[in-house]
Amino acid sequence: MDIGTVLIIIILLFALISLTVFFCLILYALIFGAPFAPVADNRIQTMVKLLKAKRGDRFVDLGSGDGRIVIAFAKLGIESHGYEINPVLVAISRFRIRRLGLQRKASIHLKDFWMEDLSKFNLVALYGIAHIMGRLEKKLIKELKPGSKIVANYFK
Repeated sequence: MDIGTVLIIIILLFALISLTVFFCLILYALIFGAPFAPVADNRIQTMVKLLKAKRGDRFVDLGSGDGRIVIAFAKLGIESHGYEINPVLVAISRFRIRRLGLQRKASIHLKDFWMEDLSKFNLVALYGIAHIMGRLEKKLIKELKPGSKIVANYFK
């Protein structure tokens, strides 16, 4: 084989491995995460009102979807983070944050929040499925400081 053929084979293998990893991440997101459902603006405003965010607060959205909630808090000047396991939604969120110029206040992490220490946050939002809520409650009680605030929507 000549060098050109070897390079083509390597490129094709890299593409195949990349696609496999991408689809495995999507499958993981579908199995272990809640289905994506865009949050209505009125619900976001209700979350903002309930959490009563103020300067110095650190906000996190667990399963941040397309970043709408993270962006809403970042627009208020609150340091805002989102954890999302769907790489497509992470890309959409990061694009929206860049387009709005909120990179200094908003970050989206392609990570599973179950594996993260949430103790640095004092404001939490989530849109969960009923079967994870008990386990999530234990995690939040263990990791959040007293006085932290949580708003939760959930799928029935």
